[in-house]
Amino acid sequence: MRDFKGKKVAVIGLGIEGSSVVRFLQDKDLEITIFDQKEEKDLDFKGIDKRNLKVICGEKYLSGGLKNFDIIFRSQGVKRHLPAILEAEKAGVEISSEIKLFFDLSPSKIIGVTGTKGKGTTSTLISNI
Repeated sequence: MRDFKGKKVAVIGLGIEGSSVVRFLQDKDLEITIFDQKEEKDLDFKGIDKRNLKVICGEKYLSGGLKNFDIIFRSQGVKRHLPAILEAEKAGVEISSEIKLFFDLSPSKIIGVTGTKGKGTTSTLISNI
């Protein structure tokens, strides 16, 4: 299990993916800050305990920068090449995502099947092997 204790974590984008990351990390001993370009009143905090979270929202939600975080979880809908993210990455901040977190923590072998056609058939064949 990856150790998050004492880490400063930024979650950029509180959609489906960002919410999942926050819910998973919330019971760990760390500091979570949520960043979203929407206004806070427009965000869905279902299943999230807001008491120990910092929330930064609005048009200039990344203007304070991200270099002071240990890990940044970027939702897929958030462009990777935003200046604040690039600056943080250059400063050595780890950039991650919900799916990378799953890959890092899964004790099982993972097989990915992508494409337009045949995923169901291929997945069934893999399952039977």
